[in-house]
Amino acid sequence: MPGVRIVTDSTCDLPPELAQQYGIHVVPIQIHINDDDYLDGVDLSVEEFHRRLATWPSNLPLPTTTHTRQEVFEDLYKQILKEGESVISIHHSAKLGGTFASAVAAKNSILAPTTQIAVIDSLTASFGLGIIAIEAAKRARKGAHHVELVRLINRMIYQTHVIFFTDTLTHITAGGRIGKAQAALGATPSNNFRPLLRLEDGLIVPFERTRTRTKAIEGLCEFIEDFPHIDEMAIMHSNSASDVDALLTRIAPVFPREKVFVGLFSPVLATHLGPGAMGVTVYEGGIF
Repeated sequence: MPGVRIVTDSTCDLPPELAQQYGIHVVPIQIHINDDDYLDGVDLSVEEFHRRLATWPSNLPLPTTTHTRQEVFEDLYKQILKEGESVISIHHSAKLGGTFASAVAAKNSILAPTTQIAVIDSLTASFGLGIIAIEAAKRARKGAHHVELVRLINRMIYQTHVIFFTDTLTHITAGGRIGKAQAALGATPSNNFRPLLRLEDGLIVPFERTRTRTKAIEGLCEFIEDFPHIDEMAIMHSNSASDVDALLTRIAPVFPREKVFVGLFSPVLATHLGPGAMGVTVYEGGIF
């Protein structure tokens, strides 16, 4: 039986060593800083980007991002097919950027049947996408076939939940990814409060109107505590290690801290969230 290769994009927040461990192809998204272009996680490390973002000069334009070109996906898909394997390409919400559309265009240009290339909108991002990619790759290595994996991924999408807050609303509003939450926050949102935001059906929507960082972290705790069953959990952040430790201590009775994945937001996500951002991903699982 031909193998299945999992492809995703760099909003998945997977560290390179984890992607390599499970044989996941992570396609980088491009970041523009001043007059220079970088490939997320390739030309610019996560740690270096966060250092630069934390001390970003007020007189410089904020970084921006550009979705991956169709040709990049075409070349990768053709190489995988040439090796005799099929492709399942899972990407961040199509409502947050153009990467999914590029992947679909690449698939259509190759004219491969759905049993050779499947492109899936995860309706999420960050480690929500990462958890799905890892589980699919694990199952693929155990011999799960293409159609079975597509069904698995589609079930996982609706059991995966991402909630977060930003320390400043400047970056997320400038990037235009705030979606339905914009109306709730007002035409010119104030940086004096830190609302909890949630990815829902692929859009960023308001979850709770918290004013302080302490209240926002409390809201993350309460969100986690509401789940009767959790299979996987991650805490992602932008240089907020002390707050992460406090959150891990608080949720320990609900989910063992040693099982929580903790990592930095990838440069492409940190571009839109800004310094001090923090969020959690919960994958419920437990039913298959």
